[in-house]
This record gives sequence, structure tokens and C-alpha cells, in this order.
Amino acid sequence: MSTPLASALLVLFLAHLGGFAWLGARRREWYYLALVVTFALLSASFGLMLFTPEWHADGTPVYLWVRYAAWASAALSISWTAARRLGRRRAGD
Repeated sequence: MSTPLASALLVLFLAHLGGFAWLGARRREWYYLALVVTFALLSASFGLMLFTPEWHADGTPVYLWVRYAAWASAALSISWTAARRLGRRRAGD
């Protein structure tokens, strides 16, 4: 991945992290925790890729391990979002 693209994605993920952290604190809903964790992990992954790409664990770059954790967190976040939407739809019926 090119450095300008990785830098742009890092800025994008940090903006989302800040926005969702602010919304979660303001609305006091646990739902935002999954989003905050996801964007924190994505930000960390891209920060590690940009600033410490030489760090490895078991022969794999550390930023990839963090990105795998972000994927798991994203799966949880997407599932939580789908469950909330279905719950709202059922409550409205």
C-alpha cells in the first residue's frame, strides 16, 4: 500500500474514532464501544504500518496482527448494528 493512501486512511480512521467516541460519550450507549474499538484498532494498524513496519511477531508484521483484531471487532460491530436495526424494526411493527 502506498504511503499517501495509508496516511489518508489513518486520518480517516482517526476522524471516525474521534466522532464515535464523542457520540458514545454523549449518548452513553454501549453500542458505540464496538465502533470505537474497531476504529482504534484500524488507526493503530495503519499507524504501525506507517511508523514501525519493521516490527514483527512470529514472522508477521505486528500491524497485520492488529488489523486481524480490527476485522474481528468490525464483525462484532456489524452484527451489533444489524441486531439493533432489526430490533427497532420489530419494535415499530
